[in-house]
Amino acid sequence: MRLQRGHCLALAATVILSIWMASGKMNKAAQPHSVAVVANPQSDIFSVQVTRFHAQTVTPELVIHGQTAPNRRVDLSSELTGRVIRIHRREGDFVEKGQLIMEIDPQDKPHRLLMAQAQLKQRTLEHKANQNLIKKGLQNETRLAHSDALLAAAKAQVKLLQVQLAATKVRAPFAGVLEDRKVEVGTFLKSGNGIISLLDFDPFIIKGYAAEKDLLRLKTGTQARGRTLDGQEHLGVIRYIASQASAASRTFAIELQIDNPSGRHSDGATADLIVPMAATAAIFISPALLGLDEHGTIGAKYVDQHQQVVFAPVVMVKAESKGVWVAGLPNPVDLIVVGQSFVSPGERVHPVFSEPAPDNREPAQQNSRSRQLPVASHGGK
Repeated sequence: MRLQRGHCLALAATVILSIWMASGKMNKAAQPHSVAVVANPQSDIFSVQVTRFHAQTVTPELVIHGQTAPNRRVDLSSELTGRVIRIHRREGDFVEKGQLIMEIDPQDKPHRLLMAQAQLKQRTLEHKANQNLIKKGLQNETRLAHSDALLAAAKAQVKLLQVQLAATKVRAPFAGVLEDRKVEVGTFLKSGNGIISLLDFDPFIIKGYAAEKDLLRLKTGTQARGRTLDGQEHLGVIRYIASQASAASRTFAIELQIDNPSGRHSDGATADLIVPMAATAAIFISPALLGLDEHGTIGAKYVDQHQQVVFAPVVMVKAESKGVWVAGLPNPVDLIVVGQSFVSPGERVHPVFSEPAPDNREPAQQNSRSRQLPVASHGGK
């Protein structure tokens, strides 16, 4: 097949163009650089976002978990042998001091008391007669001494029976609430058997256990607050701190005494002791700004006046729902709020304030170009 003249011209032009382009690339590859490339060095200074914080005076609080307790508790027991014949007050009842709670069968004690009283009257008359005879010289001292002994024995017998008869009526030794009754009508008691418990809730007590590290910060007579399970808080005074630690937990018992005009009573309910500590200067921050160093010490990173990163250990002073109060940082302090995970203590940085830079800080040097870090959207590390 013969090519047309047009086709031949087109083919020849294509070949010539391809040879020309190939020769140009070869010459470019072989040609040495006539001008050196100037590097645009990037600075190693990172940019971090900082916020200035100022310390405030706060009163930290020591919270000790505990439980409610009565001011005092006594387990009433039987002083004699006998059967319960009447119960005047039930569990949960409030009784005043001296109020009758229950009665035990007195058996023959009332009759024996009458006999003892009659005998006492007789011994009293005999003793007076002997005294008159002594005055007249008609009686000797031995007879009078015997009369004295008989009179004393009669008095003792009357007193014993009066005590036993009174013991048949069980009365409240102080005002309180009755709990844990162990007897019913018809129960036969022996001397020493338990009857019922009496709890005094005025004042109201919250008991807890303080750790060894907190013991030196506690003192009897200190005002504190008690928080009960219903969320109510009551002002009270620390009345007791144990001198001996619990062998099991190495903690020390502590008691908070609270006035109880409302007469509320509960034993063993969950409650907290809130003890105020000495006021201190602290900064309120988000827990997200805290971190650990290589030794596991909790602290925060900030930028000093030389634009260097510093890691400072902090002490937790007080915790709240929206943040924590910490001490141990300079006042004021420019905390790194974004980028703290990308810089190390001693490293020079370019601080970018979340608000306009304070007047009392030297502006960051601008003679070198800083490299901006990625910014976390949550504002943490």
